[in-house]
Amino acid sequence: MHDSNLFSVVYQRLTAPEVIEVVKRALNQGVVLDTWMNGEVEEQISEDAEAALLEAIERLTSEALRINAIFPNNPLPRQYLRCAFHEILFSTALYAAQKKMGRRDVNLRQVEEAVDCLSRFIASEPRKLTAVGEFFFVVSAHEDLNAIAYYGRMNREDFLLGRLHRPWSNIVLNPSLLLYQQLGLVRNRLCGDGEMLSLTPDGLNVFARLRSILTDAGEFDWRSNNQRWVIFSEADYDSLHGRIFPNARRNAGEYLERLGLKDGMRVLEVGCGTGRATVDLGLCDMVGPNGSVTALDPTAALLQKLDAKCRERGIHNVRIVQGVAEDLPFEDDSFDAAVAVISLHFTDAPKAVSEMVRVTKPGGIVSAFCPPPETDIRRIPMVAHWFRPLTDLAEDFGVPFTEHCGLPIGHLKELFDKNTEDVRFWNAPEIVSAADYRSFLTFFVKGAAHFQNVFCRLPYQERWSIIQRLEDSGAAIAAATSERENSYVFLDEAASGRVPETKTPPRT
Repeated sequence: MHDSNLFSVVYQRLTAPEVIEVVKRALNQGVVLDTWMNGEVEEQISEDAEAALLEAIERLTSEALRINAIFPNNPLPRQYLRCAFHEILFSTALYAAQKKMGRRDVNLRQVEEAVDCLSRFIASEPRKLTAVGEFFFVVSAHEDLNAIAYYGRMNREDFLLGRLHRPWSNIVLNPSLLLYQQLGLVRNRLCGDGEMLSLTPDGLNVFARLRSILTDAGEFDWRSNNQRWVIFSEADYDSLHGRIFPNARRNAGEYLERLGLKDGMRVLEVGCGTGRATVDLGLCDMVGPNGSVTALDPTAALLQKLDAKCRERGIHNVRIVQGVAEDLPFEDDSFDAAVAVISLHFTDAPKAVSEMVRVTKPGGIVSAFCPPPETDIRRIPMVAHWFRPLTDLAEDFGVPFTEHCGLPIGHLKELFDKNTEDVRFWNAPEIVSAADYRSFLTFFVKGAAHFQNVFCRLPYQERWSIIQRLEDSGAAIAAATSERENSYVFLDEAASGRVPETKTPPRT
């Protein structure tokens, strides 16, 4: 029999608009709960880091129990609280390791940073530790209820062992299931297949609310970005890109030539990656030894590869900075030009363009070279056949086939007309090839996260099973496909404008 009072308290909180803001603030401060487990490299944690992690977990758990903080007036088991703090702290430490060092080895420094990060979040929240409990419940309960909803009925043993939806850690599942049953979200029935779990009507309502919270708070977008950083960091991105976009190098080179950059200019490249434009296409040569290129990207591992290129080639006029396009870490009017080469569609484009204008001097150049708008890769006949399972899932879920596949049609020109003067806009033909099916799958499905809107609705094991099936079928389909059917010519977009002499007031 479920506790109707506890359900009322929890559902009241879930329907409060502040919960969305709690999740937003947690993500903005780097407090995360990684349920995607993107990639195939196992995480490692050093002994001293593990000891520090356990010490922090015990301290936070004891404090939460002492003041009955997580769900006030409804005490939760110590085991549940320990699991909650463990998963948040380890995810936050792992996230720091991936972003700052591009690897999955968690050391003592990352654990200490995670503890400090979580402590700052708690101190800044009006509801203190209760906010941590709400954040954990929203994200983890979504994954659990999502699995039961997806399968319709789920074997109780499979759920408790996490075989299908949480293989990285199942220690939280027993107290979680007890909580879901206490709340009346999950029912347990004995049948010929054993003890089977299913969602109650209240469970379906709570599940829908959890998905809405994570969507509105941008948590699914965070997963996409984190997945992209990890996969592209662990792949040979330059070779991968070249095999899928065989004329991309030429197109991007011609784009840079058209900008009219001159010797001595200070140029910012937003989303530089491994330095394909900065180094390989000669952006740093265009501004000469008297000029400079500041290369910015959010991904540490890609910046490390750029740094290695610069050292190997004796390049001294490139400054490497880790950061995001939507919040550039530079003063107003710092550059003569700001460019984004095949990166703007991975950002909040209006914010990114606004920031590029802010940091560029009046009269300076702001420009972007983007992939085709709203690209549907199913225009490649081979891909339309090969990716039919993803098409079916998107239709079943009622979501678009892909996301982040280029900006909306007309959006790039609109952004530049709004923020700059003397706008030039042009197109370039881009070949997209699926002939190397493994590279195509790694880029579009694993790395670029174009199908996150589908995969976020699948339990963990189902995500990887579908990817494996696509990989298995890709070989036969590619072998039976002609060159004419494994590629398509799209039109890239480019825009360039000058920063107005009188800009909007600078950011305070």
